[in-house]
Amino acid sequence: LLVPTASIGPAPGTHPTAVQQNVPAWLVFGMFFVVTAISSLFVQEQQGGTLARLAAMGVPDGYQIVAKALPYVAVNGIQAVLMLAVGCLLMPLLGSEGLSLAGIHWPALLLMLAATSLAAIGFALLLACLVRTHAQANTLGPLCNLLMAALGGIMVPTFVMPGAMQQLARLSPMNWGLEGLLTVLLRHGDVAEAAPWALRLAVFGILGLALASRLFSRRITP
Repeated sequence: LLVPTASIGPAPGTHPTAVQQNVPAWLVFGMFFVVTAISSLFVQEQQGGTLARLAAMGVPDGYQIVAKALPYVAVNGIQAVLMLAVGCLLMPLLGSEGLSLAGIHWPALLLMLAATSLAAIGFALLLACLVRTHAQANTLGPLCNLLMAALGGIMVPTFVMPGAMQQLARLSPMNWGLEGLLTVLLRHGDVAEAAPWALRLAVFGILGLALASRLFSRRITP
């Protein structure tokens, strides 16, 4: 099913190669896995009294949310660069076809990476405001990620799924990120073609941030 194609990328509508499928798939999966780190950080700061002390000093809840999110924007950016480098540079050394970035629309790629990061961090912050213990953080976050990955075409490409599963996959935010990246990397789509996927991710991320902000005040209650 995974038929090798030319390095410039196959024509629209064809299936990706193993590298073309797996590099963006695991890039999206890695971005969403910040949920474990963020959730554990929230639990540690609550148990250590850091959240209560910051609130007592008058630091607005919104500032605390943003301060915790920004470092993970950088983390996700580094993850994206490293994953693309693996596909472009390391895979050919291992005897596989490399991922080609020739001819892609760079603003569209940056848009998709930013939207995916926003969705991942928004989801992570929302989940972090719901868990209360390290056990919950280390269990619920990875479980949600694995479910979204299994349903969203990260572990198994959607084109080999039955029709009903393909429709279900469209409900997973990871699928939105994957399909948007495939649109850019595989089909050389521009901003207009990537925008529908980026918009879904952005709305998901903003809703997660909004809900997280409303729940954050509960973190500092005794």
